[in-house]
Parts: sequence; C-alpha cells; structure tokens
Amino acid sequence: MAILATRIGFLIAGLGLSVWAPLVPYVRERIPMSDATFGMLLLSIGIGSLCCMPLSAFFTGRFGIRRTTIGSILVLVTALCGVALANQLWLMALVLFCFGGSMGVLDIVLNVQGLMVENRANRNMMSSFHGMFSLGTITGSLLVTLLLMAGLSPVLSPLLAVTCILLLCAWSTPGFLVKRTRSDSGGMRWPNSFIILVGLMCFIVYLAEGAILDWSALFLIEYRNMQPSSGGLGYASFALMITIGRFMGDSMTRKLGRVRMIAFGALLAAGGIALGLVTSHWGLTLLGYGLCGLGCANVSPLLISSLNRQSHMPPHLAVTAATTIGFAGVLAGPAMMGLVAHYSSLAHAFALLAVGLLLVAIAGPRLRS
Repeated sequence: MAILATRIGFLIAGLGLSVWAPLVPYVRERIPMSDATFGMLLLSIGIGSLCCMPLSAFFTGRFGIRRTTIGSILVLVTALCGVALANQLWLMALVLFCFGGSMGVLDIVLNVQGLMVENRANRNMMSSFHGMFSLGTITGSLLVTLLLMAGLSPVLSPLLAVTCILLLCAWSTPGFLVKRTRSDSGGMRWPNSFIILVGLMCFIVYLAEGAILDWSALFLIEYRNMQPSSGGLGYASFALMITIGRFMGDSMTRKLGRVRMIAFGALLAAGGIALGLVTSHWGLTLLGYGLCGLGCANVSPLLISSLNRQSHMPPHLAVTAATTIGFAGVLAGPAMMGLVAHYSSLAHAFALLAVGLLLVAIAGPRLRS
C-alpha cells in the first residue's frame, strides 16, 4: 500500500502544479500588468517554497509524514481555488505564496517517503515515482486546457481539477507512512560540496521546468500567434515527454550510467529550447518543449536518488538541503525571465536558460563516485 500511495502522492503533486499553467493568460487578463511586474509576482511562488521547505524536517519530525502530506495537499487545493478567484495583485501574491509553500513541502516529504520505500523494497523506484508526478502534470494540464477550450470558465475548470485531487488524497491516505523523521544524531551539520553541487544542478533544472510552466503559454501566444485557450499545450508537450522519459529512466540508467544520463539529458534539454527559439512554426516550438522535457526527465530524479548514497547527512536532511537550494531556481527564474523579457525579449530569456542547461551537462562528470 505504501508504494501505491507514494505513486498517487506524486500524481497529486503533478496535478496541483499543472493546474497553474493554463490559467496564466487568464490571470494576466484579469489583473493587467507588465512582464516585469508579472515576473515579480511569480517571485511569490519561489519565496513561498524557500520559506516553507526548510521547515519540512520539523513538520515530518513533529507530525509525521502522513499528516504533513495531507496538510500540504489541503493548503495546495485552497491556493488553487484562490488562483481561480483572486482579482487583486496583492491577493494573488498571497495565494501564490501559499501555492509555492505547499508545493515545496509536498515535494520534499514525498521524496523522503520515496527514499524510505526504496530502502524497504531494496530496489530503485525513484524515476517511476517522479514519472507519476509527470503523469500528473500532463493529465492536469490537458484536463484544464481541454475544459477551457470546451468553453468552461477559468473558475469552474480548476475547481473540477481540485475535486479530483481531494478524491485521490482521501483514497491514498492510509498508505502514507506514519513514521516521524529524526534529527541528525551528529548535531547540526552544513551540506558538504557533493550536496551543494546536487542542489545547484537541481537549481538549473527546476528553473527550466518553472520557466516552461510560467512562460511557455505567453511565448506561444505572443511569438507563435496561438489562441489563449491553447497556450497550455506548451507545458503539456513538455510534461508528456518528461513523463515518457521518466518511466523509461530506470532501464536507460542501467545501460548508460548515471553521469551519462545527466549530461546527455541536459544537452538534449538545451537543444529543445534552442529549437523552439529558432523556428517560427508553433508545431516545432511544441516539439522543442517536448525535447526539453525528455532531456530534463531523469536529471532531477537521479540527483535526488544520489543523496541516498552519501553519509554526510541523514537522507531526509540532505534532500531538504539540496531541494531547497534547487528550488531557489523557482525564486530566481521568474524574476530573471520577467526582467530579461521586459528589458530585452522573452526569446532572449529562454536563450539564457539553454546556456544554464549546458552548464549542467558540463558539471555532470563531477558526480562520479
């Protein structure tokens, strides 16, 4: 039951995250703002994540994994309702702060449960767990996009998705581990160079995922003349390929090795973004987003799984440290994209993102044990 609940938990996290992408154009329409202001608004997501993620170890130690997971999901669905209804800038910033905070805690606690389930089963399952997250993102993005294209309002569509999340949460609750995590018996420790490197590489990968989540719809509408109701297809293509890649990840890693998978994936992701920039056809841009998703697919799962091999910190603390560093990309990404788009262009912002992914490929060999 714990394995199934872990898979459903990752699915719920993906559903919750993806509901946001198709709503971006409607938020911009409901609350008029410049690209720079929108980029600053999106900082609320990153700030929420960075403020709440370091508290994950406290929550799981005090309340246990099950209660922390359920609490995070309840805050998440409340925030999604707020995204659909808020019509003032300050209120939207507060809602996105709660959205980012709940997603940050949920991400860490599910990865901690995933590592514990892996240890119990004595086999690698992290790629497939993250594959369920990706399945949730593609399902949620397509669900809300299709509902919007069918004529449902941008209020009712996300509310239907929220209902699905609550039903899945109720069904999977018995399988979430009751266990409480323990603090580091060796006292307070700072992350070592390996954990920091993992965190920095996650920083860039999460930045790429967040950029496509937040900005792909606007890029397709402004640069590829797509209708607002179809803008969510950009993130849907990314999520579709990242899902396929993750379900194939375990077998591919056995053949190519962890380091090659990370380096090749980062190169492919950078190439996908480049394709989306150099072409003028929306179909090829969607293909580029798909290739970016395929490249990013197994980078973060392999990085998180590698933390189970280090002995400097307990795995749940190492996950918290590296993921907090990584999610700083969610904080820096929206501001960077928005400011570059405001003072230059959104295309130049995506080009800088491709350069960052090339740096991940270069750093990959440093992860050799």
